[in-house]
Amino acid sequence: MSGWSPNRAAVLACMAWLFTPAAAAQTEVKSAVWRQVIEQYVERQNLSAGLRTSVEVAADEPGPPACQRSPRMADSSRTRWLGPLTVVLQCDQPAWRWSVNVRVRGMAQVVQAGRSLPGGQLLRTEDLRLVDADIATEPLGVLTDLAQALGRETARPIKEGASLVLNALRQATVIKVGDRVTVRLIGQAFQVSAEGVAQQAGGVGDTIRVKMPDGKLVVANVVRPGHVDVKL
Repeated sequence: MSGWSPNRAAVLACMAWLFTPAAAAQTEVKSAVWRQVIEQYVERQNLSAGLRTSVEVAADEPGPPACQRSPRMADSSRTRWLGPLTVVLQCDQPAWRWSVNVRVRGMAQVVQAGRSLPGGQLLRTEDLRLVDADIATEPLGVLTDLAQALGRETARPIKEGASLVLNALRQATVIKVGDRVTVRLIGQAFQVSAEGVAQQAGGVGDTIRVKMPDGKLVVANVVRPGHVDVKL
């Protein structure tokens, strides 16, 4: 007798079905479901940052087992959803957890130097440009708005095409050492003004020392060119 049996016939029939277009379509749908779960979750995490998000899954990722209901993302304390990540899918029926390696790209416009800039350069519109970039590959704190850079000075030389970060800039100097400044002394229910001499350079918002006519040094806040405030 041959080794033929009803069970063997059933197995062969099932294997044959797996290679049919219908089986391929069902496999495709299953893959689309869990991939969509990951993509939508990651997009929501990056929504507040205004990023255009895309999620890449490795081509050889086999995908999770079957789930009676759509799988969901497991809870995570992650705060940055960019770059290469391992995310975890979860199913309740049957109960399983499945790790998936992905790469998340977050596209946005970033501020770059439009030309090589020396240290101490006061930034103007013509010095800068906005370009599309993947935030995942940019330095932390990269500027995404020209307004964040305009009117500031470079703290060090910056090469053309380099992305700008806030710690590479400083407030433009509006008061220099030796400048005569108007000092507004602010107390409870009164204000008086006097003249002083700046002992330090500073930009708007900086704190500098100022020598008063009697020789006393006061700590003042720069409010605009030639003007500082001292709160009593």
